[in-house]
Amino acid sequence: MAAGGTFEACATDLRCGRVTPVPAFLLAFLVSQWALAVVAGERWVVQDQRQQTLLYSEFELDLERIWAELGEVDFELSAATGIRATDGRVEIVLFASRQSYLEYLTARVPQAAARRAIFLKNGSISQVYAYNSRSLVMDLRHEMTHVRVHQHMPYAPLWLDEGLAEYFEEEEAARPRSSRREAVRWKARLGSSPSLSSLEKIPSAEAMGAEEYRSSWAWICFLINDGAGSRQTLRNYVEEIHRGAAPGKFSEYAQAENTGLLSRANSYFRKMTFPLTFDSSGE
Repeated sequence: MAAGGTFEACATDLRCGRVTPVPAFLLAFLVSQWALAVVAGERWVVQDQRQQTLLYSEFELDLERIWAELGEVDFELSAATGIRATDGRVEIVLFASRQSYLEYLTARVPQAAARRAIFLKNGSISQVYAYNSRSLVMDLRHEMTHVRVHQHMPYAPLWLDEGLAEYFEEEEAARPRSSRREAVRWKARLGSSPSLSSLEKIPSAEAMGAEEYRSSWAWICFLINDGAGSRQTLRNYVEEIHRGAAPGKFSEYAQAENTGLLSRANSYFRKMTFPLTFDSSGE
């Protein structure tokens, strides 16, 4: 959260695909300047809207696929966690190339030089900026997950926010083949499993590295895929925060609500299975 509680932001890092904060004063300038460009509308080859989400693009793209992918994120997030889209406005701004992206962003947000995409929240408006690349769909799925988390929850533990974005950036069919899966399985079989308590102590995204993001992803995999009980515990925790409660650390909450849940994690990490297919009935 930025100074004054006005801006929240995340960015996808080019080097490790991670999300890190962007200073609030730069975002404020970015928002004000880009709002003028959007109104002018001169640079957009594509302008489209689905419900409360507006998309502006400098290049032609497969709109139906983009909307379908973002719709899948919404569907899975709701089914797995209870996180739902709100009526808040979302603006997706796509640049034709990294050069175009950098020409606009680096003067206002220097950190963009190392990132493929960013998400920021200005009041009730959520904004996503990205550029055309092979990973565009993944980047948009990742950032839209952040959008929905921050729309639905007044706050989100860092490991939960990042873990969900890491998890849902991949399409369901691709998750069992994720390179992160093999890394987690290999380490767990050697006796080194992701530590939830360590993740809960991380003060900011700036303090997270590739290992911490992978561990956050692994815990989300466990909670969603271990079984109905683990998934319901996650949903209940999310709902507590959504209602404005302060359930505390998830490790303590889970121990109180579902005794034995966390002790099963090590076994899951050694297998890392993805048996569940979401259905519209949720839990």
